[in-house]
Amino acid sequence: MILETIEIELRQQRSRSKEGRQSMFIVKNKLERYSSLVLLYVLLIFAQTLQGQSSASDFKFSGDFRLRYENTNNQILGEPLPGNEDARNREVIRLRVGATKQINDMIKLGTRMTTGSADDPNSTDVTLGNFVDDLQVSLDRLYVEFENEGLFLTGGKFPNPFLRTDLVWDGDVNPQGVAGSYTFQNTGQVTPKLTGIYSIVDEQTLARDSYMWGGQASLSIDAGRGTKIMLAGGFYDYTIASLSNAGSGDSRTNNITIASGSPDYVSDFDLFDIVARVDFPGFNERYPIRLLGNYVKNSGAEVDEDSGFAFDVFFGKTSKRRDVRFRYGYAQQETDAVLTAFSHDNTTIASNYKQHTVTVDYVALDNTVLNLTWYLHKRKDLPTGDTDDDFVSRLRLNALVKF
Repeated sequence: MILETIEIELRQQRSRSKEGRQSMFIVKNKLERYSSLVLLYVLLIFAQTLQGQSSASDFKFSGDFRLRYENTNNQILGEPLPGNEDARNREVIRLRVGATKQINDMIKLGTRMTTGSADDPNSTDVTLGNFVDDLQVSLDRLYVEFENEGLFLTGGKFPNPFLRTDLVWDGDVNPQGVAGSYTFQNTGQVTPKLTGIYSIVDEQTLARDSYMWGGQASLSIDAGRGTKIMLAGGFYDYTIASLSNAGSGDSRTNNITIASGSPDYVSDFDLFDIVARVDFPGFNERYPIRLLGNYVKNSGAEVDEDSGFAFDVFFGKTSKRRDVRFRYGYAQQETDAVLTAFSHDNTTIASNYKQHTVTVDYVALDNTVLNLTWYLHKRKDLPTGDTDDDFVSRLRLNALVKF
């Protein structure tokens, strides 16, 4: 009888233990599911607290929300498989919420929270679907800045410090590591600036790290009569030791080899990057003109496909209500011209493309912009035996609200 009682008690303890483990598992899943939302809530409370304690001059809180409809036609290269749809229609949303706090005359703290996957540095977008799953949010910026006269230093995960275009750097990519710049003072109409960076790409516990050293020299020129010119030349030297922590989006259309038994880039990436921008008044105040050009050459490429270029023409502005801005752009990029882990992901092809871009922006209300963007692109060079040389069309309709 005593043994039976002990056995029953042991079974009950095991049952309670199992139920406890199951409860802990459920709690863990819920915590993982809602932790991002909790972080967003904490950021908002933090921002409100700082705003209540600080003057408007040392605290800033800002953000934006974007709603998008997107249509992509001919997205499947070659003949689609039975049951596959060659056109895709989707709705995409994005939220970005940021805050900065001026600690003293020289030091500022900053952070920003966005929607989107933490594993994708190129995008803060979320595609609606997946049976109405909850949305993901994450920190894409957390940094400290030091500024004194012409000297600027920053560390953490910070805004890109370089003059750039989407040819080399996607607008959503925020490097992590340390960076600094020096802007020469009292130089008249020509202002030189030097910028440098050490960016941590991937840290390994028991293996070699991946990183990038880079720098850019730029000139800001006041040419008179409202004309401004920016010229910049940069060099980015990547050391990618391993792709063990890389996702599929981190290699995309660069050449990959598995000769060593694991995936690796065929090429090294040592990028010479030249950017030029010219702004002038144009016909009147409402319609200024901007010309923007970018050329990149990968001196570390092991293949001949190692360069790319882009140019854009902007006409108009988006600074106040009823403003309109038009843009046309054209770009060509070869397969290993850039490290596609950090270049634009606006289309279905990350490199080896020819691309036309047309955009129209209209400021419908204060802090509210309606946008139409159309990408027409195709592969620059076809693989041997491939004859699908058709263009892919991607149309985006965006409504953006800033706060």
